[in-house]
Amino acid sequence: MRIASVQSQALAASVERPLYFGIGPFPTFFATLVEVTTDTGITGVGECIVRKAPQVTKRIVDEILAPVVIGRDPWDVEGLWQEMFDQLRRWGHSRGFFLEAISGVDIALWDILGKSVGLPVSKVLTGFGRERVKCYASSIYFADLERMVAEAKEQVQRGHTAIKVKIGRAPEQGGLRMDVAVVRAIREAVGPGVEIMVDANGAYDAATAIRVGRHLEELDIAWFEEPVPPDDLEGYRRVRQSLRIPIACGESEFGVFGFRDLIVRGGVDILQPDIARVGGFTGARKVAALADAYHLAIAPHTGFSGGICHLAALHFAAAAPNFLTYEAMFIENTLVDIFTEPLPKPSQGHILVPQRPGLGLQVDLEKIQRYTVS
Repeated sequence: MRIASVQSQALAASVERPLYFGIGPFPTFFATLVEVTTDTGITGVGECIVRKAPQVTKRIVDEILAPVVIGRDPWDVEGLWQEMFDQLRRWGHSRGFFLEAISGVDIALWDILGKSVGLPVSKVLTGFGRERVKCYASSIYFADLERMVAEAKEQVQRGHTAIKVKIGRAPEQGGLRMDVAVVRAIREAVGPGVEIMVDANGAYDAATAIRVGRHLEELDIAWFEEPVPPDDLEGYRRVRQSLRIPIACGESEFGVFGFRDLIVRGGVDILQPDIARVGGFTGARKVAALADAYHLAIAPHTGFSGGICHLAALHFAAAAPNFLTYEAMFIENTLVDIFTEPLPKPSQGHILVPQRPGLGLQVDLEKIQRYTVS
């Protein structure tokens, strides 16, 4: 079995009502879809995380990565990953769009492996073999206090046992006082039996994050996510040493080396790799092994990505050591609904992992064409 072709498509989908959080408004979802086909007729699909300009990632896939893998055996996935990574690593490009592009190709290769042996990717990864995983509802975005409380209560009524709440408002939005007031109101509304995570998306400096965190400690917060910008490693260390709330981060990291630096600096308790950013399944396995060596928990990030990322993260969660919980997004994002059948839905705080070969769901080509960027 040899790789015969690699194709990619840039996707975009706008929403009627933009989401507001610590970074600002988010009106459009993007993704780059990757299809890898073998000479035996098996096609694997993957996704590169994209926040802006999906055409950039598409061009990297088409012009830099496709020539590396075409003609090769997909079972050599670890070696192919390293060869793709080495194309630009010593030229200074070991992060950013480049690694996101590698992620899409790698996810597609693992999908091929599963389909070729008739097993779900979660089994091919030879990990923990979980058939269902713990999950949390994500996320309660910025709105007035009453609406955020109502959304939190609605998710609990749907059976969720854990919810994530966005904080990190600008001063004109009420600032940290509004952040604390909202979380306190949600805790009072859902009661002590529901886990609450808070996520600032890097909006604070370290001093402000510590100040907010000390107000939140009394509310039994499960984790404080991205309290400072992703490049502020010293800030992460200061926040973690100052608070009794576990610190979570990693959705903005690009691979095992970035996570290594976070861990060594003492800045994190819970690692949140995004499989469509850290190098696909191969890159995510490296991060999981590193986390296991330091006895740190893994909580895969999904966020604003498309359906293939969410599906791949579910298989990774099923296999990963030290797995803690999976991010089940309930926001409107039409790029998630790109399959011929829906993604598995959470039930009573857990979500089932598809057991059909490969990633387990088939992409609907008509839906893809609807969102393709020419």
